[in-house]
Amino acid sequence: MTETTFWIRDHFPVLYEGGEAKAVLVDITSFAQMELIMDNLLNREEEPEDAILAASAVLQRLVAQARQEPASPDWEQELDEL
Repeated sequence: MTETTFWIRDHFPVLYEGGEAKAVLVDITSFAQMELIMDNLLNREEEPEDAILAASAVLQRLVAQARQEPASPDWEQELDEL
């Protein structure tokens, strides 16, 4: 959880112009980590499992089934418990 809470605006200096936030300053190490993440996101290859699932009717059935379920009041906690 340390990595997740690190990537919030409060950990980096914010530059303001006319009272409006315009930019965030990051150190070189943080920039390198963000650059790696962005590169991985932009250049990732499609996974065959995704295409198979999208082409099948299974995904549509799962979505329909999920929409019929009542919303959980504390879905974040339930997800964390998985």
